[in-house]
Amino acid sequence: MRKPSLTYWNRIEPSPRADSLVRGLEAAVRDPVWFLARQWQVGEFLGEDAGSPSTVSVHARLSSFTGWTAGRGDSQPFAMEAPLESLVEAEDVTPNWLLAVELGQMLARLLDEEGASPSARGAFTNAYQVPQPASLSAEERRDQALVRFLRVCAGRAIDGIAAYRQAIISAPAIPAALAIQAGDEGPVAKALGHFLAWVRVTYGAIGRGDAPAWAPALLDHQVAATARTPSGELARLQASVGPYGEFDWFAFDETGRDEAASEEQEPIAFSLFPTNVNFSGMPNSRWWQFEDGRFNWTNVDTDRREIAKAMILDFMLVQGTDWFMIPFGQRVGSLAAVDQLLVRDVFGELTLVRRADAGPRAGWTMFSTATGDRPQAPVTNYFILAPSALRTTLDGPDLEEVRFLRDEQANLVWAVEARTQNGIGTGWPGHERALTYPEEEIAAAATAAPLLYRLQTNVPVHWIPFPPVQIDSAHRAVALERAAMQRFVDGALVRIEPAGRILNPTNVEDAHIYRVNEEEVSRSGTRILRAPRRSRWLDGTTHSWTSRQRRAGMGEGSSGLRYDLVEQTGSDVRS
Repeated sequence: MRKPSLTYWNRIEPSPRADSLVRGLEAAVRDPVWFLARQWQVGEFLGEDAGSPSTVSVHARLSSFTGWTAGRGDSQPFAMEAPLESLVEAEDVTPNWLLAVELGQMLARLLDEEGASPSARGAFTNAYQVPQPASLSAEERRDQALVRFLRVCAGRAIDGIAAYRQAIISAPAIPAALAIQAGDEGPVAKALGHFLAWVRVTYGAIGRGDAPAWAPALLDHQVAATARTPSGELARLQASVGPYGEFDWFAFDETGRDEAASEEQEPIAFSLFPTNVNFSGMPNSRWWQFEDGRFNWTNVDTDRREIAKAMILDFMLVQGTDWFMIPFGQRVGSLAAVDQLLVRDVFGELTLVRRADAGPRAGWTMFSTATGDRPQAPVTNYFILAPSALRTTLDGPDLEEVRFLRDEQANLVWAVEARTQNGIGTGWPGHERALTYPEEEIAAAATAAPLLYRLQTNVPVHWIPFPPVQIDSAHRAVALERAAMQRFVDGALVRIEPAGRILNPTNVEDAHIYRVNEEEVSRSGTRILRAPRRSRWLDGTTHSWTSRQRRAGMGEGSSGLRYDLVEQTGSDVRS
């Protein structure tokens, strides 16, 4: 038997007494004493013997960089003519056929502008020809992008790189290989002069030379600089390049000073009005004011072991409103030291603010430059704003990437050319290049044996071995030396050499021996990248260069190299 039920609803409806809802939405509080009581409970009415700062007087000194040194070379003067990266990292532009055709087009344009006849342009085309794909070597024909490019340009364009090199040798005369008519000698000579100047400004050196600061054994740059300290001494600075090829303030360490070359620096003085520190999620300084809800404090989970996070939260929630800041203008490529920071508060009291690391027991500092040979003064009293193109560069796609990794199974260190430049200067993935080398099929023995012995397996051509070699028997020092795998290519047993520029350095004593310090390749590995960069400097000039950047590796790897294998041939031999 079902019991009867009664279903009903309640609805709350407003009953306005006026035509507007504004007053009801204000949520006004009629009792201000309640607000005052809450402020009294949390100690808002407790007096402090302090005053807010009204003005700040600053006395400082500025100095500048004076020179730079790449590797073990001579010191070069530095006059802020370019970013420091473009001076120490720039390497020769890799010659390729795309660049050759582009230079040839510019040369043809200059010939037309100088009024040279069509026969003069034809003389350049005949003397410096772009080759046909059929004339390429077997190794070059594996590059299908190059083959397709030459099918279009061969016989139609000028090899600008060859013309540029011959023009340098014969300058200011016209190269002897050109059959130039008498009336075209003047226009051709002028065009070649403009052509040489344009290539030097636009591209610089064309070749395979490494950057002056690149140290192949260290897989990094070796850079030093000299700068005048704000106190007048000449300081020597050792620089370390960042993972993106940049020089930040922390990239420099002071290694010594020359007090004999001291020069007094002119001080500067100015006064400013301080402003409160403001950041996203900061509590409002005024009571009963709605705060911004973009920062969710409920998601902050701290542990008693996380001292740094607790300090930041304490600063943001409690001490944030007690901090002030003033702007300090410092030019790029300078060193700044603040000699005096004097604060005047609203009551007229003066307070001298000292450096946090100036006391005898001070153990905290920030934005300081470390010193290597002065244990009594482990940090300097100046801040470096490096002459760097930091965060103002446009980076192109990676032209080359080499991954150094350890292979515990094969007990080797491999340098994997994950990307190299092809014949037209663009990046070519290493695994795609390896596919152009087909596996050689080993013919079965004449007896049709069912088993075949293999000395070792093949390794992809973009895997270059670096076995350890002993370089110092007394100290048992070990280095990683570039070697080569052997395999059958087109029916012949050849050595597989690296195709990129990173594994074919020029800053070595012997081009046939390339060794990397063993400690440079950890178990996590390391990566070396080559990429074009472009930046605009302070005077508006544009600078382009190719930079090498060292990044963290991707862990260990396995090449699949195995020795002493027995494989089945598929033959069925019965006794």
